Amino acid sequence: MMLSKRLKLTATLCSILTFVVGLSLVQVHNYQQQIYRQLNYSMKLQLIIDSLRSQLWLYQEYTDEQGLTELNNRQAELAAALSQNIDWDQQQKLIIQNINRLNTNVRTLINTQNNYHNPQAVQPITLAAERLFKAKYSMVIEEMTEEMFRLHQLSVTQAKTKQQTLLWLVGVILLILAILVTAWSFMTLTRFKKGLASLNSGMEALASGDLTSRIVFNDADELSALAHNFNLMKQSLTQITVKKDSLKQEVDRQTYKLIEQQERLIFLAEHDELTGIFNRRAFIKKIDNAIARDLRSDDQAALLFIDLNKFKQINDTLGHSIGDEVIVTIAQRLIKSLRSTDIAGRLGGDEFVVWLDLITEPINIDQKIEQLLNTIKKPIKIADHTLEVGASIGISILPKNGLSSRELISAADTAMYQAKAANHLDYCYYAGDHGVTILATS
Repeated sequence: MMLSKRLKLTATLCSILTFVVGLSLVQVHNYQQQIYRQLNYSMKLQLIIDSLRSQLWLYQEYTDEQGLTELNNRQAELAAALSQNIDWDQQQKLIIQNINRLNTNVRTLINTQNNYHNPQAVQPITLAAERLFKAKYSMVIEEMTEEMFRLHQLSVTQAKTKQQTLLWLVGVILLILAILVTAWSFMTLTRFKKGLASLNSGMEALASGDLTSRIVFNDADELSALAHNFNLMKQSLTQITVKKDSLKQEVDRQTYKLIEQQERLIFLAEHDELTGIFNRRAFIKKIDNAIARDLRSDDQAALLFIDLNKFKQINDTLGHSIGDEVIVTIAQRLIKSLRSTDIAGRLGGDEFVVWLDLITEPINIDQKIEQLLNTIKKPIKIADHTLEVGASIGISILPKNGLSSRELISAADTAMYQAKAANHLDYCYYAGDHGVTILATS
């Protein structure tokens, strides 16, 4: 049942209980008023009867006109009082009728006695008749008193019985209604507390990050509807979280991909696409930094300009793919032969440049050049071919032959052409305006 209906029913039961309590109080008040009217009426009748008794005694003593008038008035007053409607029950009405009959008898006795005392009466009243009248008066008044006592006792007994019955009835009805209202209110409170506890547990679970648990409910009320909507909200949050995680993963993947592409672009911008070593622009940038550093520390360095021999013949006869593999192999051999402080780059075609950093003596350059030449001249096996290439190397020295990358490259290039012009030379040094110093290695 819906909680709103439960609360409405609880309010209805409370209203009924309040109405019954109010109605019971009204009934008790009305009945009390009825009892008070009956008791007051009984006392009034008793007073009138006592007054009638007194007036009868006076009339019998004096037998005068004034006494007779007063007696008639008392008798008429009693007759008028007995004719009033006071909501008597059947037994009480019978008693009132008996009193009314006795009052009529009193009237008859008065009229009869009055006829005897009349001067024109045929036969005057005797002493025996006078005593008989007194006896009848006393008997009638005594019967009236007894009837009034019965009326009073009956009124008290009925009032007591009705009051007890009314109190028991009202008490039972109030007890039943109070039990019903209490039980129903307790059931409603229990359901309300249970629903709130379930919602509170669900909210605590949600606050702790639990999106999988659900609130279990069986009743069909507002709290159950609220729990159902709460479960739908958690389901929606779960889907949103999954989408968010997927989106985050996709963003991370795309970001990683972009970073890879950026790194790849940076690598391609600075490295030769075929061999992976520095290209011309990156090589010049690197050696510019090295030149600035070496000049500050007064260190020497050497730049080697390397041009491969017999490469054009291999490229023309065996194809560009074989030529590319030769270029890659030579580049790898150069890298493996250099120190971590040295720099290797490819200017294009079969031309390579090497920066030998921190040279202490010229003999160190010769040893390194001999090592590089031996490495370059080793046979190269590609598929079914065993190839050999040579090299012509031009050398320029920092700071002797220049203070910039452009001057050193130009000087080394000039020296390389000098070595290549002489078929029996493998390398030579740039000598500036004094010519080129040539060192041959067979």
